[in-house]
Amino acid sequence: MTLILASARVETRRLIRSGALIGLLAVFAFFGLSGPALALYMPELLAAAAGTEQLTIEAADATPMDGIALFNQSAMQLGLILAVALAITSMSWDTRPGSSIFYRTRVRHLAPLMLPRLVINWIAAVGSYAGALLLAAALTTVFLGPIDSGLIITVGVASALYLVMAMSIGYLIMALTRRTAPAIAAATLLMLVLPLLSSVDALATWAPTTLLTASGVGLADLAAPLLSAAAVSVGCVITAGLISNRQSLRRDA
Repeated sequence: MTLILASARVETRRLIRSGALIGLLAVFAFFGLSGPALALYMPELLAAAAGTEQLTIEAADATPMDGIALFNQSAMQLGLILAVALAITSMSWDTRPGSSIFYRTRVRHLAPLMLPRLVINWIAAVGSYAGALLLAAALTTVFLGPIDSGLIITVGVASALYLVMAMSIGYLIMALTRRTAPAIAAATLLMLVLPLLSSVDALATWAPTTLLTASGVGLADLAAPLLSAAAVSVGCVITAGLISNRQSLRRDA
C-alpha cells in the first residue's frame, strides 16, 4: 500500500510540476469555449465563405446538440492524443537505464508501481474532459438554448470511457516499446485509424469508436461499445503488467 500511494503521489507531482496537467486542462477548456461558439456562428461563417453569385450555402440554425457535438468532435481529437501521450509518459522512468534499474531491482511486481501512475492520469484526463464538457454545456444553454441533461450524461460517460481505453492502449504500447517517441507516434497513428472500425458492418455494433458519436443516441444503445471499451482497457492494463514483469533490465544508454 505504501508503494501504491508513493507512486500516485510522485505521478501527481510530475503532472503538476511539468505543466502537463495545466496544458491538458487548457486544451479541453479551449474546446469547451470554442465548440458552442463555432456552432453559433457556423451559418454566418458558411455564408461568408460561399457568398458568391455562383455558390450559395444555406445552413440551418444551430441547435444545442450541435454545440455539444462540435465540442466533442474537437476535444476527442487533439485532447485525446494529449491524454494518450500523458499515459505514455507516466512510464518514462523505464526509458532511462538508471531509473529503470533502480525501480526494477527493488520491487518484485511492477503493478503497484505502474498502475497507480496510470490511474492518476486517467483521473486527470477524465476530470479535464468533464470540466470542459460542463463548460460547453453551460455556454450552449446560454447561447443556443436549454440542453437535455441525458445528452450530457451519455456523451460524458461514452467519451470518458473512450479516453480511458485510448490511454490504456498507449500504456500497453509503451510497455512493449519502452521508447517514448515511438510509443507516442504508434499510439497517435492507431488513434487515427481506429475510427475506421465503425465503417465495417461486422464490427460496427461492438466497435468502441461508436462512442465518439454518442451525441445522437441513448446510453442504453451504447451498451455493446461500452463493454468493448472496458474489455480493451482491462486487457491492455493486464497485458502491459505481464510484459513489464518479464522484461529485462535496461542497461543501454
